[in-house]
Amino acid sequence: MSSHSSIGEAYFNVCCSSPFSSHSMTQEQEEEELEFSVIAPGGSFLTKDIKFTSQESLPPLRTSFYDLITAFPDYLQTNQADHLRSTEYQNLSCSSLHVLLSHTSQQQPLFSYSQFRQLSGLNNSLFTLSCTQASSGEEMLSLEREESQFQTRMRKRIMSFMNLEESEYDMILTQDRSSAFKILAELYCFKTNPNILTVYNYEDEAVEGMIRISEKKGVKPKSAEFSWPSTELVSEKLKRTILRSKRRRDKRGLFVFPLQSLVTGASYSYSWMSLAQENQWHVLLDTSALGSKDMDTLGLSLFRPDFLICSFTEVLGHDDDLTGFGCLFVKKSSSQALSEASEGITDPANLTVVKAEQSWITKNDETTLEDHNKASTSATEIEEDDKAIIEFRGLDHADSLGLILITRRLKSLTLWLVRALTCLKHPGSHQTETPLVKICGPRKRPDRGASVSFNVFDWQGEKVDPLMVERLAEREKVGLRCAYLQKIGSVGNTKRRDGQSMSLSVSVRQTLMVFRPSPT
Repeated sequence: MSSHSSIGEAYFNVCCSSPFSSHSMTQEQEEEELEFSVIAPGGSFLTKDIKFTSQESLPPLRTSFYDLITAFPDYLQTNQADHLRSTEYQNLSCSSLHVLLSHTSQQQPLFSYSQFRQLSGLNNSLFTLSCTQASSGEEMLSLEREESQFQTRMRKRIMSFMNLEESEYDMILTQDRSSAFKILAELYCFKTNPNILTVYNYEDEAVEGMIRISEKKGVKPKSAEFSWPSTELVSEKLKRTILRSKRRRDKRGLFVFPLQSLVTGASYSYSWMSLAQENQWHVLLDTSALGSKDMDTLGLSLFRPDFLICSFTEVLGHDDDLTGFGCLFVKKSSSQALSEASEGITDPANLTVVKAEQSWITKNDETTLEDHNKASTSATEIEEDDKAIIEFRGLDHADSLGLILITRRLKSLTLWLVRALTCLKHPGSHQTETPLVKICGPRKRPDRGASVSFNVFDWQGEKVDPLMVERLAEREKVGLRCAYLQKIGSVGNTKRRDGQSMSLSVSVRQTLMVFRPSPT
């Protein structure tokens, strides 16, 4: 089976089929249709007249893939990703009988599957992590400078991949993404900067951990609000919150900003970072929802945040519990903000950093890299050998694909998935057909990221428990995950449990299924 057919079959098995008609559309027609809301019943990006109400109504796989490339001809220009998938990431092929839709760029792979298999024999991780506890931000940065040869190479490669200058940022390795948030919350001097403002339309465990720590320090956290069903920012309220600190002569605080929702795909403007910095907020950029090469965009090169958090893993889509870690980048000119006194630390265990050591043995040499370094007398020779041994092929592949190709591929697959889901209906007359799936998120194509959130409904219009959907999908080897929306403004009057009327802008908590296609 060709690589194109493999991709088509994987997504065909998940979304039941490509729903696109086989007729080509003009650019003007496509732009007009892309403005159509995917939230409205029966709505779609491309056509409004195709409905699937039974398994028998679904077209064959080959027809589905043909319709995909007809609707999105740019997809064919991403065949470089198909080649990498077939040669370097065989674990993601259809022969594995597992469809990975729960992957996000939340954990960028360092190595390719074929490289991992070659070096580890599928038995071990390629590197080991050891934990060290610090007592202050200064000590933590000092510990990070005492790194192994492998960690030095890894740090340099990650910073290059993230488009960050070593002269501008320090990088701290943490146990995971949540640990990075906790470290920043513990060390950030809320005493002199007593505010924290977050921009998340879903419950995020790592962010919640940061908020709990700040509350223990007496900070009253603030949050942006979002509209329904587009889940976009309520811009005026967020702007007032950012500016309020200046009007009241409050001291600045921490602005926690993700640029895109990892759950609904709603995107936010870079200008929010600029506005926050202009009003003396420290900006933390959470890159977990960004695409693999989104750090190359012009906006991120112009607006340099004070802190960044991201995470990495060894291999994409591997079943084993492989080694992963988080990264906290600290802008050197902002490091003085991490000056919390020891008595202000709520839990010393949160100040844990990790050290990375290479764990594999090369085939041509029975000694480890550590032994090899001890035996070498020339630093230049060590660096030359190290470059040959340590190859972060997962990052190299993302660089070779580039921002344009990855974005084009994710857009095509995401819109295809959205359209496929919105065409699934329960049987019934034309007037009474009930959607099987309802999607929440941005209404227009430019505003939609690669994450898609949805709920499944039965024929009576009752929502099916997302946890049940997740378990049923896993039974069919389809990876999905559940998420919970928050800070969503409601429309109309809502009653409390005690019968009292609530305000219009209450928070709602809705369980959603989320998937995000992988660029490979």
